[in-house]
Amino acid sequence: MLSIGEKRRTRTIIVLSLVAVIVGVVLLFYNRATPSIPFPEPVFDGDSRELNKTKIVATLDTPLQRGTNVIWCASFLSAWKTLETELAKEPISVQGNPEIVLALNKAPDPRPYIPKACLYVATGWNQEGIVERIMKDLSRKFPTKAPPTFSGILPNSFVAYAYLEAKVKFSIPYFQNRKPLVFTDNAGNETELSSFGIRPEDEYAYFKLRKQPAVLFRIKEGRTRVKECVVDLDRTSKPSQIILALVEPKSTLAETLEYVEEKIVKTTISKEHSGLGPNDVLLVPDMVWRISHHFTELEGSEFMNAKLRGQRIDTAQQDIEFCLNRSGAELSSESRLHMLPIPTYYVFNRPFFLYMKKRGAKLPYFVMWIENAELLNRWKPIEKPHQNVPSED
Repeated sequence: MLSIGEKRRTRTIIVLSLVAVIVGVVLLFYNRATPSIPFPEPVFDGDSRELNKTKIVATLDTPLQRGTNVIWCASFLSAWKTLETELAKEPISVQGNPEIVLALNKAPDPRPYIPKACLYVATGWNQEGIVERIMKDLSRKFPTKAPPTFSGILPNSFVAYAYLEAKVKFSIPYFQNRKPLVFTDNAGNETELSSFGIRPEDEYAYFKLRKQPAVLFRIKEGRTRVKECVVDLDRTSKPSQIILALVEPKSTLAETLEYVEEKIVKTTISKEHSGLGPNDVLLVPDMVWRISHHFTELEGSEFMNAKLRGQRIDTAQQDIEFCLNRSGAELSSESRLHMLPIPTYYVFNRPFFLYMKKRGAKLPYFVMWIENAELLNRWKPIEKPHQNVPSED
């Protein structure tokens, strides 16, 4: 929300408040009458200033910092571009033009690459009813979302607002790992995590589940370990997909993304051979977190645009909620043979790259470099649920 006060006020209040929700990134409910695993509590829920090893960035070309998780979501940039194109009618300019403003203006507009059902943007003047229109539109497009608040807005104020909510539901639920996944960061620190996927004990079973993920690229190191890999967690998900990559980070999120996308294009793995083998292993850490972030580089800046001159930004804020887990029924039947090929382990137990995008789109709308375990859910012993085995039909 970007709230601009009257020019004649002694202290003009400008609030830029983005709410971005990336929710339910794995199966929320299994489509049979089976019990679901309770949604876990967030590993973090608060202000980004309380985080020691995580950074929220406004654009993908922000340099990465060693030892730090880096998160980008398109909601902030979507609101910025809405303000730029519909109210300012030109690139945004503020006093001193800090680097973040130049980066936001230069960044490609993400709105065309986000599924229409996932994004809402609006801008207009308060005296012309923009707040009422936002409330009405949001209740219709996202009926479960709590209405936003626009406190302190004067009649002669304008609002630029963006809300992003994306859900990807896996066709078949993955297993919840009953053992800790030991994550090792680049500093050698080890953390026991909860995780989901296809476990070593699931060999020679669940062949439909093994076809669900697509290995888009792979370089093996030794007989079982992968040096680099790129995995689509559900090749059938629409309109969005979730990509995970074990790669070395480049200097920015944009360069890391470019590297991963280039590897996908140049892969020699055919579509029919991109599934997991009968005893391959796939394990992914659980993540549930909510972060509220202030872009302090913008706060206090005065606009220099002709239509906005004399106004200043008091608050620049983005809120992001993200969940990645396998919520759903617990599969418990097994089937084994004794003729064992050499398995491949796609185990995300070291720093990795994650992004969400509209399938086939040029740009993603959520990108995260996971360098450490600060936002990964810790492992806790799991109570064995009631046996309820769905068929693979």
